[in-house]
Amino acid sequence: IPAVVTPLWKMILKQFTGTMPVMLEISCAISGLAKDWPDLGVIATMLVVNAILGFREEMKAKKALEELTNSMESTITCLRDGTPQVIGVTQLVPGDVIHLRGGCLTPADVTWLEGDVLSIDTAALTGEPLPRKYPSDEYGPDILSGTTVKSGEAYCVVRATGVNTEIGQGQADILADRASASVSVFEQKVMVVVNILIGIAIVDTVMIILVQGLARNGFETDEKKTLLTALSIMIAAIPIALPLVLNVTMAIGAYHMATEHHAIVTRMSALQDIASMDVLCSDKTGTLTTAKMSINLDLIWPAAQAGFESVLGVSSNGDMTAEMQKMLLLMAVMSANADKKDDAIDGAVLRAYDKAVQEWGPEFAEKKAAFFQLSLTGFNPEVKRTVATVDFGGRKLIIAKGLATKVMDTAAGGADSGALQWKCADCEEPSFVEAVEKKDFELSSAGYKTIAVAAGFEGGPMYFLGLLPMIDPPRFDTAITIQRLMEAGVEVKMITGDHLNIAKETARLVGMATNILPGEMTREASYTRDELIREAGGFAQVLPRDKRECVLALQRSYDLVVGMTGDGVNDAPALSAAQCGIAVDDATDAAKNAAAMILTTEGLSAVFGAVVESRKIFARLFSYVSYRLATTIQILIYLSVLVYAFDCALDPLYVILLALFNDITMIPIAEDRQTASAEPEHAGVGSLVG
Repeated sequence: IPAVVTPLWKMILKQFTGTMPVMLEISCAISGLAKDWPDLGVIATMLVVNAILGFREEMKAKKALEELTNSMESTITCLRDGTPQVIGVTQLVPGDVIHLRGGCLTPADVTWLEGDVLSIDTAALTGEPLPRKYPSDEYGPDILSGTTVKSGEAYCVVRATGVNTEIGQGQADILADRASASVSVFEQKVMVVVNILIGIAIVDTVMIILVQGLARNGFETDEKKTLLTALSIMIAAIPIALPLVLNVTMAIGAYHMATEHHAIVTRMSALQDIASMDVLCSDKTGTLTTAKMSINLDLIWPAAQAGFESVLGVSSNGDMTAEMQKMLLLMAVMSANADKKDDAIDGAVLRAYDKAVQEWGPEFAEKKAAFFQLSLTGFNPEVKRTVATVDFGGRKLIIAKGLATKVMDTAAGGADSGALQWKCADCEEPSFVEAVEKKDFELSSAGYKTIAVAAGFEGGPMYFLGLLPMIDPPRFDTAITIQRLMEAGVEVKMITGDHLNIAKETARLVGMATNILPGEMTREASYTRDELIREAGGFAQVLPRDKRECVLALQRSYDLVVGMTGDGVNDAPALSAAQCGIAVDDATDAAKNAAAMILTTEGLSAVFGAVVESRKIFARLFSYVSYRLATTIQILIYLSVLVYAFDCALDPLYVILLALFNDITMIPIAEDRQTASAEPEHAGVGSLVG
């Protein structure tokens, strides 16, 4: 990905261009012509101070860009002309055949050619916590760059590299966004007013030169007086200390944000933009949710009593359903690897057991003592199940855990290479299979992924025990934070790479709008598409570019100030595009580098705190700016009247000191006590001067 490089001399030169710097430069020239050296020195000092402040922000942006691009190049085995060779991933070109194996980061967009069925972690692109299988009927043979191979080995052909890949385009967009310092919406509107005032002052200055120099013969009698009077009017229109006061106020605000609200600001413009934020687009996995699959204990579904009674000895006395739920979870625990707590499936099972012990009491833990795991065959993408041999009362118990169809009948979808093959005794009845499939579909429609469990004694029939529903649960504070943000006038949309039904269920759990649509509906640019983005509660099954497009559409078509929260590489392009990109506590480095603000505590509660604090900061800045601009107009009119009506000579130094001391008295506003507004803050050009 080619880096966007701005030469240092261009960064320095940029600080001396623009309306305010040019006006100060013209003032320096007029002072030089009038040989007014003290005024020249003061004005030149102000010009340099403002340039240093601007250059510092540019260097911050440049440093962030370098951190984003400074990464070690990885290598890959590539077949060229039939000869394998290890090359840097930047040397890959379309048509190369590469060898992918477990642990590899996919270096380009590729198409599977031959080898094993690969288990691919797509979380970097989709946020989905469970690996996908490639090739497959559901996902096809194409594997995108930035994904990670979890298991398997295969040869693949390169289709696209660099900025032509899905994730590469996103990184290129981020580099372009971070190539220069950002300017907040508030500052842009302030500069509109400043430019208008300066434009009026230029006209006024020209008129004074004509009146004083020609009508009153100033060029013949006292040329220096005429030039200095004109210079005074020009200086009066320039809010000299505006950048300084803004920076001081925001620096103090950033300190409060970090110490009181656990949010580190990496781009100062975000402090103002968050106060104006109309829409917050949020990733789901790892942001709204914990990114850790969790089993819903209340929805554990025992399929039939037969297996529980004949294999596990569950008595029909008492609450049979509750007892079967406990034994079903216990069988899943006994077929899990206790050392794989970071695994999506086994980790969920082990966490569910710990939670069950707390909720169901120590009696449940005592039941586990009757079982001892003798051996375990781990998950295989081909057989789609794990099989454990467990000692139970001196007999060998076989427990299987995995995909429902393969646990019910190992021959489903074709014979596989599993050492043990079976068809559960319950499955002889077609109505039983239909009931399991119906329940599996019902749970899937509600946003749950399912784990099926079967058990039977060695040499005897296997019995299908039931289904364990898993979901990535919301963070503890997500629902209340969403509610507070909406009460504060901020609309919240979910934009996730996960499945549509899972997104809708998560939205329901946290109190968000459930009119969530497929991400593919955002890909054809049109007015209708933009309307859809505006009205929808969110989008699912999106790619990184889709998230960015949603943010840009809201900004461009509706002139909204947009925030984005996220934690992964797939969120980085959208975080960079948003005026208020917010990386959550455990975000990846890519997300943190792209964001304007980084949370340092778990959950989203810090986002609401940041909104409240930023609205207070905005109120302070608005108070100062509106006062300063009104004062500028007052001084401009007053001095003009003195010149036109009374032919009064003006000393530029006194005008500079008047404006400077006026600004200095306003610096304490940075600590002013303000109350956060109930709605997003938007400063119109009229309100700034009216």
